[in-house]
Amino acid sequence: MDNGTSTLTPPVPSPDAITAVRREPRFKPALAVLAADNLAYYQRRWLANRVLNDRARFGIALASMFLHVSYRPDDPNSGLTAARFRDICVGAGLCGGGRVEGLLMLLRATGFLERADRSEPVRRFVPTPKLIALHRGRNRQLLSAVDLLRGDTHFADRIGNEGESGFYQNFLLAMGRMFLAGYRMVNAAPELKQIADRDAGMPMMICALLASPDYAALVPEEMRPATVSDLARRFGVSRRHVRSVQRDAESAGLLVRHGDSEQVTVLPALIDAVENFVASALVMIESCARAAAAQEG
Repeated sequence: MDNGTSTLTPPVPSPDAITAVRREPRFKPALAVLAADNLAYYQRRWLANRVLNDRARFGIALASMFLHVSYRPDDPNSGLTAARFRDICVGAGLCGGGRVEGLLMLLRATGFLERADRSEPVRRFVPTPKLIALHRGRNRQLLSAVDLLRGDTHFADRIGNEGESGFYQNFLLAMGRMFLAGYRMVNAAPELKQIADRDAGMPMMICALLASPDYAALVPEEMRPATVSDLARRFGVSRRHVRSVQRDAESAGLLVRHGDSEQVTVLPALIDAVENFVASALVMIESCARAAAAQEG
């Protein structure tokens, strides 16, 4: 494993690469797999979303794991130290500097982080098995979608179930470095930026996509709630909030609401935006996986 060079910093996904992935014959099934997993993940953790939205929580988990695997015993200032965690969180816009100490306390109280050796001169933390298992599970789903898209890769199998294989450590380093280089999935779909910051905003747009004719047959009916009441129930928000998010989406030209009706009409712009969002994620994950595989072997 290489902790000190830039060889594990894949290029940020280009528009051409995103377009090429969307043209792959297995792209829609791969998107459906990721969408179903994202919706299930959100529903299982709806309370956590009251504290931080999913995008911020994924970034914080990635930052924690990246710092952890970059630890070098010969450098006491490396690893998941409070100072480095603060620099990443503030620099990446995950939270303000004044919230970092509270966030560290929350991550410890909820069983995701614990103090490393207290005899060390620097305050350093390590992820608990709970955080490692959670992050590995999400990454395995992402890599499984890449395997489905390509048909001839087996990246998900290389993560393993326990410990930190060389491939997985290098994969985390590549993801972390791309994140620090400025990569964000939502940059490929600027129409979704405002909605992505709303509580359950992206899950609602994914549900709308899955209800469209191109995707409805790819997922079970319960994965594509269409009415305001269904969405409110599924994501633990009020119907007023659902309508507010839908108004934002309508203003962005993504869908059309029909007065007080519970139904909406999905526009091609929404399908394009969500497909670009997911295709960008697939390009990023595949780039990091290939960089990790090359580094390992």
